[in-house]
Amino acid sequence: MTDIASDAGKINTYLSGRPTERPRTDHQPPSPRLKDLDFLLGRMVTHFDTGVRMESVTRRVMHGHYIQMDLTGTYADGTWKLDGKWIIGWNEVEQKFESYYVDTMGTLGSVSSPGWQEDGHLVFSGSCVLGEVGVRSMTKDVYTMIDDHHFQLDAYVEVEGEWKHYDTQDCHVTPEQQGS
Repeated sequence: MTDIASDAGKINTYLSGRPTERPRTDHQPPSPRLKDLDFLLGRMVTHFDTGVRMESVTRRVMHGHYIQMDLTGTYADGTWKLDGKWIIGWNEVEQKFESYYVDTMGTLGSVSSPGWQEDGHLVFSGSCVLGEVGVRSMTKDVYTMIDDHHFQLDAYVEVEGEWKHYDTQDCHVTPEQQGS
């Protein structure tokens, strides 16, 4: 058990030596690597091979340093399934995209990608909790461009050291309008 009065004294001592006003700094520009994800920006409609439909809006946030996707999913019959959020940024130190996903089904995860591969695929992989299934797993999403505003995402989960296909998503994006 700590002595609250002693802790308060330590905090006061620390605060008394700190300047109250910090020097102003300009925002650093976002990494040009984020342009690699421009294909996601705008309003997207995704059809899963399971019949689920996802609608999302993806935009730049935090002075352009991150991309945020806000999404809503419905079952094949149109009833609500989930709301979710995906945030992606470029980690300059590690030289990879890092992201965090969370949704109302209890799915959450942190996945990363080094960027587009020479074979024309973008792969995000990492550790997730799959809320629908109720298990932890490694996941891998493989993006394949079909044209400028259309791509396919093949999702995989790791089972006993082997990648198993989880679903296929057909994604169509209406790009964001300049100035909107």
